[in-house]
Amino acid sequence: MAITVKQLEALTAADKGRTLTDGGSLKGQVYVARDGTVTVQFRFAYKFNKASKTVSVGTWPKLGLADIRKRRDQIRMQVRDARASHGLDPVALRRQQADDVVAARELERLRLQAEQEIEVARIEADKQEALLHQRQRRQDLAAMQARMTVRELFAQWQRLELARRADRGIEAERSFKADVFPLLGDMAAADVKKAHVQEVIDTIKARATGNQTMTRTAKKTLADLRQMFGFAMDRDYIEADPTARIKKAKIGKDVERDRVLSEPELIDLFQKLPLAAMADTSMLALRLQLATVARIGEILGARWENVDFERRLWTLPETKNGKRHEISLSDFALHQLRQLKEVTGLTPWLFPATRSRKDRPDFADHVCEKTVTKQVGDRQRPGDKALTGRSKHVDALVLVGGKWTPHDLRRTGATMMAELGALPDVVERCLNHAEEKKVKRTYQRAQYEGPMREAWRLLGERLTLLEQRAKGERKNAVTMRVA
Repeated sequence: MAITVKQLEALTAADKGRTLTDGGSLKGQVYVARDGTVTVQFRFAYKFNKASKTVSVGTWPKLGLADIRKRRDQIRMQVRDARASHGLDPVALRRQQADDVVAARELERLRLQAEQEIEVARIEADKQEALLHQRQRRQDLAAMQARMTVRELFAQWQRLELARRADRGIEAERSFKADVFPLLGDMAAADVKKAHVQEVIDTIKARATGNQTMTRTAKKTLADLRQMFGFAMDRDYIEADPTARIKKAKIGKDVERDRVLSEPELIDLFQKLPLAAMADTSMLALRLQLATVARIGEILGARWENVDFERRLWTLPETKNGKRHEISLSDFALHQLRQLKEVTGLTPWLFPATRSRKDRPDFADHVCEKTVTKQVGDRQRPGDKALTGRSKHVDALVLVGGKWTPHDLRRTGATMMAELGALPDVVERCLNHAEEKKVKRTYQRAQYEGPMREAWRLLGERLTLLEQRAKGERKNAVTMRVA
């Protein structure tokens, strides 16, 4: 009974030594290599001049079964021809032998050509198999990435995109840890729907109080989620953006703060700061914000290498709008910086952190950008119990005009500049607000430098006057606004 290809493919190591019969005097011997590979060596048996002989015709699977049978048939024809020529006269025999040699060579050439074609076909088959395997691996990888959790997606986004932000994504990470990860952190990013995102927003808004609507926090979190899922769509991690149909307008209206401290309040603040049990560096940070109208986060992240006492110039190389900002230092501002230099001047930072980062114990960083804001808030909670681990002086910084924040000091300083005669465009430049018009931004920069220095100088002089009034040194100073 003839052998089939399926029978050959079904052979295992247990068939070692087995003899297979294909018919037509073709038999195969099963061999097993050390690595478990099964091969079958085929031999063709025939008789010539009453003598039994065998000849190898190939090994499977190096040669296919059809090729082995073809070679068997070719050898059988050669044997038949040799038998027919047996007994011819010597001349005819030599001619026949010569013809047989030519025929044998042609057969050998054809055999080699067939083996080459088979080898080329095998190489091409291996190549196609490798391509299929590679494609499958890519599909598996894509499927795995598509199933990454929201927490894993955030880590990817943070590494490739958030790291470019001025704060290196620290604020977004804090927000996600507080509001997103508890609800969605372990969910597959591809499974997140609009309802899940809406739940995050609703949870944030549920924390609203009489003084804080949480609308801005909810909108900021939605904006970060939208950027993260947009990042995921760009890389085919997800097929749809779950934030696409959530509109910021439906979350609520932003209540823009317009708190500006009056000059009597500033005098009161100068009197209360030394008694508020705050760190000296925190008090100096608030004074610097008043004098420079810089953002509190940019002040707390500043380096001493960017403060030039001789030129009276403070450079902020990285700011919220991504632009370099230079601040002309008034006498009032220089006085605060000199006091601060005595405390932190041996460190790279104006406001160094007192604790090392958990992930980098050897890394010295600046203080958290929220620390001063938290200290100010803790001291404006009259009637409430002190928070665990926070200041017990819950009313130390309460002012008659109501609750205030460090950012309100920036607004207050800018308002004072305007009331002291600075033009609106000059105040905007001092605040480092981005100019929308490119031509104006590029060609009018130089003409503002003088007026900006003058605005900071006038502000510093007015703050010095108010502080002297707070100390009782200038009782005749009138708290009034300059028209």
